[in-house]
Amino acid sequence: MPFRTAWNHLKAAFIRLLHLNDSPHRIALGVAVGMFVALTPTWGIQMLLTVAISWLVRANKVAGLPCAWITNPLTTVPIYSFCYAVGLTLVGGPGADRFLQMLTASHDPSSGWLAPIEGWWDLMLAVAAPLWVGCLVIGAAAAALMYVVMYYLVSARRRHRAGECPSETAGPSP
Repeated sequence: MPFRTAWNHLKAAFIRLLHLNDSPHRIALGVAVGMFVALTPTWGIQMLLTVAISWLVRANKVAGLPCAWITNPLTTVPIYSFCYAVGLTLVGGPGADRFLQMLTASHDPSSGWLAPIEGWWDLMLAVAAPLWVGCLVIGAAAAALMYVVMYYLVSARRRHRAGECPSETAGPSP
């Protein structure tokens, strides 16, 4: 039942996107901005970033907000793992085995308290570049795809509501 409830909420949010009172371009651009931001490692401030970037590019601010919810506690690890793998192929960096080795490496207690912090900092910097590059590439591709899909769906829905599309109840045209 929880899956069905979540699906119904997602469907209702999508239908609301199609009925926003704005141009198809601005709605699609807002969704694209939201998708791009959702796939960046900016967890926690994604909604704020979506609204700010939408304001800068004059996109619909409301349209992008549901996309920011794509990265949530259930989806964060798979999404960022995939983006990290893409980033690794593009710029290199420590693979999963090297990452785990660096993560679990023990430090000599006689080296002081700063050595473990420096080790963690080096590890995070080594991971950050591939993660960000992968997230930006995947985010840009997903944003471009979502722009095209949403522009088409909003335009088609408006043509249908305006009566440009033939009704299903009407017979074949002569």
